[in-house]
Amino acid sequence: MALLNPDNMVGQFVGMSNLPIIRQVGLLVGLAASIALGVGIYSWAKEPNYVPLFDGMSGADAAQVVTILEQGNTPYRMQGSMVAVPAGEVHNLRIQLASQGLPKSSSPGYELLDEEQSFGTSNFVEKARFNRALEGELSRSIATLNSVKGARVHLAIPKKSAFLRNQQGASASVLVSLFPGRKLNPSQVAGVIHLVASSVPGMDSEMVTVVDQQGNLLTGSGGSSAMAMGSEQFSFASSIEENYSQRIVDLLVPIMGAGKVRAQVTADVDFTAIERTSETFGPNNQLLRSEQTSEERSSDNSKAFGGVPGAQANQPAAALATPGADEAASSNTSAATQTSRNATRNYELDKVISHIKEAPGSIKKLSIAVLLDHRQQTNEAGETERLPLPDEEIERLTQLVKEAVGFNEERGDSVNLMNASFLEPELMEPLAEIPVWQEPWVLDIAKQVAGGIGILVLIFGILRPVMKSLAGFGTSAGRSVNGELQLSGDQASLGGAAQLPAGVNSYDQQVQLAQNIAGQSPKRAASVMSDWVQDGG
Repeated sequence: MALLNPDNMVGQFVGMSNLPIIRQVGLLVGLAASIALGVGIYSWAKEPNYVPLFDGMSGADAAQVVTILEQGNTPYRMQGSMVAVPAGEVHNLRIQLASQGLPKSSSPGYELLDEEQSFGTSNFVEKARFNRALEGELSRSIATLNSVKGARVHLAIPKKSAFLRNQQGASASVLVSLFPGRKLNPSQVAGVIHLVASSVPGMDSEMVTVVDQQGNLLTGSGGSSAMAMGSEQFSFASSIEENYSQRIVDLLVPIMGAGKVRAQVTADVDFTAIERTSETFGPNNQLLRSEQTSEERSSDNSKAFGGVPGAQANQPAAALATPGADEAASSNTSAATQTSRNATRNYELDKVISHIKEAPGSIKKLSIAVLLDHRQQTNEAGETERLPLPDEEIERLTQLVKEAVGFNEERGDSVNLMNASFLEPELMEPLAEIPVWQEPWVLDIAKQVAGGIGILVLIFGILRPVMKSLAGFGTSAGRSVNGELQLSGDQASLGGAAQLPAGVNSYDQQVQLAQNIAGQSPKRAASVMSDWVQDGG
């Protein structure tokens, strides 16, 4: 390239010395700025794309990671409190750091118990260390949930007292940091509560409080038992309704097809708690437990003998015996005897004492609404048409729904089955694949190509025109380059690469011009002649 020819470069710098000082300074500043810009573009193109190494590292972990990166001469960048490394090396660095136990968790767990303890460690310090280790383990367990980014657990375990009336239960507070756009449903919150309560001896689930990173209380409604009970009742009724609705859908989908059935069930649930205590006697079931009978007999001797008192009356009956006397005596004896009988009977009566507690949650009434889509059929012309269901089939499906939910007409249950044409849902566009230009290697190649284009534009758009202008000025400045005598102003130059001024064509004119130049500068003319002789010219 002519631009890199040493002779041309010397001529350019020689010609530049004849420029005004202001123009020389401007050209030097522009040249330096162009070179600096080229170096900057080259450095920017060669610089890799940096991505975060780990998210949420603590300061201590970040310091250890930076030390390991410096020892391995790995380029890194600090973006606030986050360490960023080249995108092409991030996976290898993560595996390397994981083998060394980095990053460590911000909430240490049972590894605290493995640390060496001093000889004078008190019982209080040991308990505090155990509580801290337990808090760290619970935080790690809660952080494994899909919606939870991080968690912190604070345990309040009171000291045991020898008096029962002074006993206090343990309590816990849980702070969960959720991912953007995520939330914990009531069942997940209940799971976190029972996880913490089951991990601490003597802790009741009511003593666990869960709060998210925005300060929203996730456990109950500010301690209102009535509101908490209402929420539980609503959840219970909703679960019943969902169960019945799913039964209907599972039963009708094989007949109608997927997406052709909609079912809604409204359950009127009675949450009244009733307790009854009754005492019942069974009068028809009498059992004889005991019986006691007694009989008394008494006789009156004054009536044993008949007649007027006297000698004959005082004689024995045998002495007075006469024909027909035995019958009279017998009659008088039986008449004088008295008999009394007493009976005492004890009976057992059936006695039933019942204590009945009716559990709340009984269903008082069910209201069922089912919507079925029209059936698609192909006619004789091969076209697909949507036709309503016949009344007989609707009645048959209605009976099927009643059997599925346990329809009870006595309690006022109702079923309404309707057939209508569903609107066709709009087709969802498929998820766009990750574009190629978002790949890290594409960004690196684009940076290098852009840097190369910038350097070429700098060379051919700025440096080359400047150097050409300097080269042209140096040719007309009348300097000797490599023994060649050049023109200054309207004078011609001598040498193989010299150019004659305009109007000098004949041999005599050239000789005259050479004489004039030799007269003005004999030393330079002699130098040129010496070079011609040496070159054989």
